[in-house]
Amino acid sequence: MTLRLALAALTLTALPLMAAAQAAPCAPATNDQERLDCDMARAAGISGRGEGLFGAAPEAWLRIIDTQSASGAAYVYYVIEEGPYQLLEARSVPGAGAAKAPACRLRTALPMDVAVKVKEAAAGLAAAPPAGYGPREAVTVNPDGSRNIRLIVDSHDIITRINTGDRTFNFSRLAGAEDAVTRLNNLVIGVANFSGDWSCDAV
Repeated sequence: MTLRLALAALTLTALPLMAAAQAAPCAPATNDQERLDCDMARAAGISGRGEGLFGAAPEAWLRIIDTQSASGAAYVYYVIEEGPYQLLEARSVPGAGAAKAPACRLRTALPMDVAVKVKEAAAGLAAAPPAGYGPREAVTVNPDGSRNIRLIVDSHDIITRINTGDRTFNFSRLAGAEDAVTRLNNLVIGVANFSGDWSCDAV
């Protein structure tokens, strides 16, 4: 059973409170820069709650925050460079309104092939940065080839920060987006999802 399935079973009764706590809405914004700034503030809040549970954040060059999950918890993923290795520290952060929800932590090394892909993907984004704030829409293709576009207001967001040393790049994407930022996110999140090295405690 994957970690997220286990957490979903453990926290089902607390889901409404937890989801509401993690997905604090942004104030109405008139442009994508304001929306990105708000999402970065949301990410900092989630990361800060994780630091309250697990201690100071590591000095990571890559941080990815999944703002919600089926369990109601948010997830924070840090990638840290240590010699030839890329280390992954991941933290599950229960919502502020949850009682005795599990808080889980993972520390592992990215497989070497994945680490290379992560570095290459991040370098490509830094070299030619796409829009910081991605569209919030779902596109379906009809049998006749036409498309329906549905705007998503209450979105499941993944918020990414890349620090190259001299510059910092921030991105916010709908979880189901299909672009280079999402591909980078999925490389890291995929390792965490299938790792057996998580440890959990009730908080």
